[in-house]
Amino acid sequence: MELRHLRYFVAVAEALSFSRAATRLHVTQPALSRQIRDLEEELGCRLLRRGLNARTELTPEGERLLAGARQVLETTSQLAAEIREVGTHVRFGHFGSLWLHHFSAALRRFARRHPKVKLDPLELTPRELIAALRRGDVDMALLSRTDAATHREFASRKLVTYPVQLALSAAHPLAKRRRLKLAELRDARWISWDEKEFPGRQQLLVDACRAAGFRPRIAMQTDSMASLFVQVATSDLVGHVLPMSRQLPHAGVVFAGIDPPSAFVSELHVAWRKDDPRQVLLGDLVAELAIPLPIK
Repeated sequence: MELRHLRYFVAVAEALSFSRAATRLHVTQPALSRQIRDLEEELGCRLLRRGLNARTELTPEGERLLAGARQVLETTSQLAAEIREVGTHVRFGHFGSLWLHHFSAALRRFARRHPKVKLDPLELTPRELIAALRRGDVDMALLSRTDAATHREFASRKLVTYPVQLALSAAHPLAKRRRLKLAELRDARWISWDEKEFPGRQQLLVDACRAAGFRPRIAMQTDSMASLFVQVATSDLVGHVLPMSRQLPHAGVVFAGIDPPSAFVSELHVAWRKDDPRQVLLGDLVAELAIPLPIK
């Protein structure tokens, strides 16, 4: 009996469906069925049967195996995590030094608790992060956008909800205002974020403006903060940025909050693979990242 047999059996027993279990395990249904048959042949008994309405049910032998299999898998997972932690490293995907700086205290706390674990930060665009997580190039990733499919595929947790800021030229007629209502920018020309590299961020602008009663005139898209600042400083374009963006060099650019702040907000999530055997270790890192910090 191999561990993969137990993992496959537990997945089917919990889902009570071969098709749903196959999706969860990222294997084909025929391959999953073969593994369960091999396990039944090795044990010499039926573990699963078709019940009413073609629903998969556990036999008494299957019920007994399920309890033991869960225990074996949990013990094995914890042991593997402990062994891997000796000299292991966690590849932490992010999309900018601003967020890395924001979470620096959390990363230091984690490093003190796990001195043998090396944290390897890797900067990618938001589009690249989800693909890197799927390939296993990173173990954990900060994501500015998640959807139902993301939550089904990965374990995830929301870390921060923050109010979006406006970036305007210092020469803009509204530049001296500390706070602006979105409706006051009904006639503005916007510079937004490239949808390929920053999926969903432009839609946040569209949704916020629609709630304010208009559709934004998006005149330009960009894939970098430096480019956005240059375009804003030298034109009448209005940008939407992270609150901590003011920490970057921004000559000729001023920032304004939105009134009310809830009119335009964004979220930051962290995600990791559900099948990573170091769930306890990654859970510790997530817990540190989730400790609330003010957005500066």
